[in-house]
Amino acid sequence: MFTRSLLVLSLAVALVACGGNECKLGDPKGCATGLVCEKVSGKDKGACFAPVQVQGTVKDLATAAALANADVAAVNLDGAPLGSLATSGSDGTYTLAVPSERSDDKGTPVAVKLTLRAGATGYANFPSGLRVSLPLDTAAAVRAADGKPWVLKTAQTDLGLDKLADAMQGRPSVSGTVESGGAATLVAVEGNGEVHTAVADSSGAFRVFNVPAGGGQKVQGYTKGLNYTALSIDVQSGASVTGLALKKSTQAAGTLQGSVQLVAGANGAGTSVVVVLESTFNQALARGEALPGLRAPEGSAAPNVTGAWSIAGVPDGKYVVLAAFENDGNVRDPDPNISGTQVAHVTVSGGMPSANPVFKVTGAVEMVGPGASGEVELVSGSPLFQWKPYSSAKTYGLKVYDTFGTELWSQPLVLDVKNAQGNVEQAYGGPTLKAGQVYQWRVTARGQQLNPISQTEELRGLFGVK
Repeated sequence: MFTRSLLVLSLAVALVACGGNECKLGDPKGCATGLVCEKVSGKDKGACFAPVQVQGTVKDLATAAALANADVAAVNLDGAPLGSLATSGSDGTYTLAVPSERSDDKGTPVAVKLTLRAGATGYANFPSGLRVSLPLDTAAAVRAADGKPWVLKTAQTDLGLDKLADAMQGRPSVSGTVESGGAATLVAVEGNGEVHTAVADSSGAFRVFNVPAGGGQKVQGYTKGLNYTALSIDVQSGASVTGLALKKSTQAAGTLQGSVQLVAGANGAGTSVVVVLESTFNQALARGEALPGLRAPEGSAAPNVTGAWSIAGVPDGKYVVLAAFENDGNVRDPDPNISGTQVAHVTVSGGMPSANPVFKVTGAVEMVGPGASGEVELVSGSPLFQWKPYSSAKTYGLKVYDTFGTELWSQPLVLDVKNAQGNVEQAYGGPTLKAGQVYQWRVTARGQQLNPISQTEELRGLFGVK
């Protein structure tokens, strides 16, 4: 009898240790220490399993020094938060638990694609400027043994942040909660000619770094389908603002509508349209902070807009609407002498948009390298830029930008002279490029009268120096 009881007890302990016992989803006390309650595919009840974790280190991009007290968040490809914020330790390391449905009673995670965001005092947010966050897949997570966490740890989970100018060091943060119900929410603090942002985690918690001192700054949340009552705050030098609570308002969100015309040379598969917070828009880079979920086509579907488009659930605010922003082989027609080629600024007030943007979209100038894939490509010394000839182009203009959108160098006239491979090329001739920094090159194709007829895509051409 003693032996049988001991065996039953041993099995029970093993079950709790390795996962599989029933629990209540959302109840942190329903599992033993170190385990989490997760949904199991095809079953109504949850079970306790070892967690799925993203692990990495936050560093100064230029010096590789570890950064403590940095916030790291994970969001899915639609911008929705995955779990709570993680904060890096004194050695810069962080562990971020990612909620994950399990495919079986053994706790095998159902793969989830995600991107990472990070922020810290004295550093620019990641992603921002030129730098983008590339998707990670929890299918690559591994565990050391049964009962141990599933860990995703790669070169991409180590995050480098760009240090801000000396005048922006030592600034306070602004933190609180937003009544989002776990929906994808961008929080922006605007004032004194600046804007700083963060995403709220699944509990609604947020922290916005590097906010300048001054009164009358506005804190606002942006969630698809919701409006919030903005808060006005006074920020004192060196004193962080805490405990803010952004509450939902009764104002209904609006719908943006417009159309896209694919002109000669465009990729007939279609394009996409995204909504960017106007205060974050960088005119030189033609990019800014995209609002999660505000995209046509909806979700993460492949770009397929070929005519009329519609984006529902747009909260009140000031926006820039961008067509062909994603890597789809298309770009907004850059010729300023025809309609449908300008950046569209739209205000939504009381749920009503101020305009219905119409865009003309043409085929992009195709890059050869470096950075043609959209990922940062490392080069040795001064880069040689190469691209494929564009139909009807007589000359090209080439520009190189640093990560913050400052133009470093330009070559306004590049003749359409092909190299042995049939590509057009131009050697870099600007200031010395720094290792550990990210740069982007862009080309504009010009026609007979030097009018712009196409350009390279906004998210390609990223490179760094070894």
